[in-house]
Amino acid sequence: MPRTFHDILSDFYAGLKDRRPIGLGVSGGSDSLGLLYGLARIVPPTQLVVLTVDHGLRDGSADEARWVKARCRQLGVRHETLRWTGDRPVSGLQAAARVARYRLMGAAAARHGLAAVLTAHTRNDQDETRAMRRARSPANDAPGLAGIPPATLFDGKMWVLRPLLTLQREDIRDFLRRAGIEWIEDPSNADPRFERVRVRAMLAQQLPADGDADGAQFAIARRRLAGRAADFIRANCSETDGLVRIVCRPGEDADVVAAAVEAVIDYCGGAGRPLDRRGKATLARFLGGGSGGKGRQAISVGRCLIERNGNILAVRRESRGLEALTLSPGHSAVWDGRYRVRNLSNVSPLTVFNDRAGAHLPLFRRDAEREHTCWTVENGVAGGFVQQRLAGRSSHILPVYEMPVAQSLAQLARSTGFPQCPWTDLPEIAALTAMQVR
Repeated sequence: MPRTFHDILSDFYAGLKDRRPIGLGVSGGSDSLGLLYGLARIVPPTQLVVLTVDHGLRDGSADEARWVKARCRQLGVRHETLRWTGDRPVSGLQAAARVARYRLMGAAAARHGLAAVLTAHTRNDQDETRAMRRARSPANDAPGLAGIPPATLFDGKMWVLRPLLTLQREDIRDFLRRAGIEWIEDPSNADPRFERVRVRAMLAQQLPADGDADGAQFAIARRRLAGRAADFIRANCSETDGLVRIVCRPGEDADVVAAAVEAVIDYCGGAGRPLDRRGKATLARFLGGGSGGKGRQAISVGRCLIERNGNILAVRRESRGLEALTLSPGHSAVWDGRYRVRNLSNVSPLTVFNDRAGAHLPLFRRDAEREHTCWTVENGVAGGFVQQRLAGRSSHILPVYEMPVAQSLAQLARSTGFPQCPWTDLPEIAALTAMQVR
């Protein structure tokens, strides 16, 4: 028997192991409003905090936020409007708005002490995302084909959970209609300038397909590979002064080694994006070249220099693009994609710069009228700063599928690691466990 909207939300709430309040991202559209009213029938209102992001991109957005607030007041649920301020990019507006939305929700989650923030992404959103990613990738096994993950960790702090990914949008609207609840139609959802709107229209012309099974298989395969790559990193990788040594023994699974080395490149290089197709191809040729003089013995890829000596790979940050960063008093920022630094001084700026040695580690400096003092990473107390070694892009955005690799990189960095997902009944992870048992 198909699971109902109520069943899905009830099972989700039963699977939450963190009983602090949960946040809901609610815009007033049918999906997010359905999530709010559906959970309000299951969860005590004191356990819900609604967050509405007003991007200020069109007339009426402030009125819509007030409309959502009024609905929350009727339900006895706390509400906060989060406003996006500052400069807007000329291009890539939707992507910038998405980054701002999660940043604002992350700050709100910290203020309210939330266990997680829920968004109302549906099966329709999942199908659209996979269609867009398939159009961009010629590979049938590209990681992006796993689609939108059911859970994502942002900035190592805020879990965003998506309990409605298996539910069609029309099922949510049926629930709202039966309850006599109206919703807001966002005009941007019909604007053909946006790729997602065009893909949505294309999918509406096609017969329904059971792509969810394929998507789940992609997710399971991605999670399994991440687990094996994490085991490889823990067993074969070590770091000294910014240089990571990788032992590649004969007979290792090539896919596992490639996944592990890509993760180390992400960790050492601090690039904002993963390797593109050309970078992956370059790495594959290098890893397949063997040792003993066969193939190239050094390559530069992903802002890293990789050298081979027999079965040992040495990975370090390459010498280009290492720019200094100056932090105002009390401010924090990320240097070179590898270190998050906070200036603890209330009066003096802090400059972070490259040590110009082979490892390209950060040095810290305060320029005063009478003195010029430099500190290393270990001198944080004396220098009045706090620094954290990041585990690559996982420290910024971590799909739940990649958690094993992220934890292994955190262990390599000798950091405390990432908080576990509070949702224990993730569909893909449950399916993976069942497959492993069989």
